[in-house]
Amino acid sequence: MTIAIIDEHTVIGESLKIILSTYYTDALITYYLKTADFLGDTGRGEVDVIILDLLMPEQAGLDFMVEYRKEFDSSKFIIVSALNDANTIRYALRLGADAYVSKDESLVEIKRAIDSVMLNSQYLSTNIRKSLVDHILVDEKIVFHLTPRERQVLNQVCNGFTIKETAYHLKISVHTAQEHYKNIMKKFKVNRTVDLIVFAIKHGLYYVN
Repeated sequence: MTIAIIDEHTVIGESLKIILSTYYTDALITYYLKTADFLGDTGRGEVDVIILDLLMPEQAGLDFMVEYRKEFDSSKFIIVSALNDANTIRYALRLGADAYVSKDESLVEIKRAIDSVMLNSQYLSTNIRKSLVDHILVDEKIVFHLTPRERQVLNQVCNGFTIKETAYHLKISVHTAQEHYKNIMKKFKVNRTVDLIVFAIKHGLYYVN
């Protein structure tokens, strides 16, 4: 069995490689800091299991997964992420993730995920299942009355564009873009851009790609 770990945090990636080596003594386990490093390894061949973080530098984890699957559709993808909101989980599963494990759980959960996907079964770790169940039970019916232009501004901001860049892309003045941004912040009751993005992801108004 071949296992590739792709995570921008070296401590996590290297530690996971060492632990999994004790579980799967005959497996070839490699670690990569970036998806580009993985793709640049010409000697790797097709990998059985790819353990992947969502928030990767240069290329988002799910974008990489979708592109890689076009060439190697038999590889199994296990998402290991700190993003545990129900909307992100469901989006990852819709795009074809075989397993989803929370980063705040035991490494045993990753072993269980590997064992499951190698048997062609989907796996959700304990905290991920709880997140989905809680979302269903609570069934938050929060309605955000954003105007079409506010939704466009929100999408631009969540994609990392500044207000000036947003104004340029939407062909509106910087002042107008700033006003839309302020209105969104008021409606979401947040004060920082990072809180706005997290709020948008949590409530299904923006998906991490």
